[in-house]
Amino acid sequence: MSPVVSLVSAKALELPTVSAPSLEGISVVVPTPPDLTEEDLLRAFHEKHRAISPSRERQAGESLALGDEVKLNIVGYCDGRLIPFSSRFGLTTELAPIEMLPGLSESLAEGGIVGETLQIALELPDTYPVESLRGKPARFLVDVLGAHEVTPLPDSDPEFLAKLGMGATLNEVMNTLREELEDQGAAELWVQARDMVLDELIQRAPVELPRALVDEELRRRWVQAEGQGLVDHQFDVDEQREALDGWLTDDTTRADVERRLHIGVVLKAITEEHKLQLTPEKLEQLVALQMEPFGLTAADAHAALRESPETTKRLAEMGWYLLAVEYVMNRAKVTFEGADQAG
Repeated sequence: MSPVVSLVSAKALELPTVSAPSLEGISVVVPTPPDLTEEDLLRAFHEKHRAISPSRERQAGESLALGDEVKLNIVGYCDGRLIPFSSRFGLTTELAPIEMLPGLSESLAEGGIVGETLQIALELPDTYPVESLRGKPARFLVDVLGAHEVTPLPDSDPEFLAKLGMGATLNEVMNTLREELEDQGAAELWVQARDMVLDELIQRAPVELPRALVDEELRRRWVQAEGQGLVDHQFDVDEQREALDGWLTDDTTRADVERRLHIGVVLKAITEEHKLQLTPEKLEQLVALQMEPFGLTAADAHAALRESPETTKRLAEMGWYLLAVEYVMNRAKVTFEGADQAG
């Protein structure tokens, strides 16, 4: 094991304790979301179109083209150091322009070859997420692991409409798609409402999170997101440390981790204060609800809970979290701006 990855403790995090906050009078107003745009519809249509279009696997030595479905390893460097959060291993995506990395996809389309590595120089845009790197020159090493050439079917092709199964005409398809996106938007509003309620809870129960605790959670996230990939691809220890330091010193990432740990502490206090019980039946119900958006069934949830002791433990931890959130949300007043609906 890499000495950097081995810094991550295998033990459960020891969270501080806090008194459970009052659940009385929690009320949030969720702002009206922006209207769906033509661009939203076209983007969703494009994704569905690609998903059912014929494709052909490109062979080793074959050139890439915009529109391909590609599998890549990507690592970025700036100022002679690894760019934090830039490492992606086994990434599968459409080869299309990327707003945050202008020129990357275009360069791959011009010089990328299946089975080879390409070095691409570009300038990071003024909107790049890592503020300190904005406007700076960077270079990206890209391994092209594989690719499929996608040949979109004509929009009006009866075969395309039949495969899509969303209407007999393009007009009907777009109307069905609009309804789908509106349903997704409604679900996202409930997620936003939940986040607002949880933020109210942590305001009511302030807690001092030890820096070492936050660092440990950041290390764990780094290992899952890119650290293990860097080890597997034999990046040296100095580069691994550079990548980890980027996570440890990024204010936005640290604030997000602190918030999530704080929520965990408060929800644990609520489960104890209100003596919540997670029965096997309730756990299965909560896990099934989480799986539903991915097209998985209650039987899938049942099977997952019995897959292995480690899987069962992870799902049980998620179950306690979901149980506490459900309990809190049932006691909060949620109002959606512009609607006569509350919960």
